[in-house]
Amino acid sequence: VESAEALLRLLTPDNRNLLRTIRDVKPQSVAELARLTNRAGPNLLRTLGKLEAFGLLEMQTVGRRRVPRATVGVLHIEIDPYAMQDRIEAVPAPA
Repeated sequence: VESAEALLRLLTPDNRNLLRTIRDVKPQSVAELARLTNRAGPNLLRTLGKLEAFGLLEMQTVGRRRVPRATVGVLHIEIDPYAMQDRIEAVPAPA
């Protein structure tokens, strides 16, 4: 993870709802996730790419479908207010 600041910018209320939907509903495709969240496909794919880059989810290929899977259950962030030495620990999502 680049920094706690970048991570916090990514974790908007909309993106947290998106992650919750992925974790709880377990959509079987990006198209299904788009329908569930009422998000446009290209914007959704861009957001999923950012969330995947931060390790918050992974995109699996199942047949011809791309399936998002939650990988993180909880994040622990330690911020040093005197130096840029933030520490972020990801606790895996329950199976």
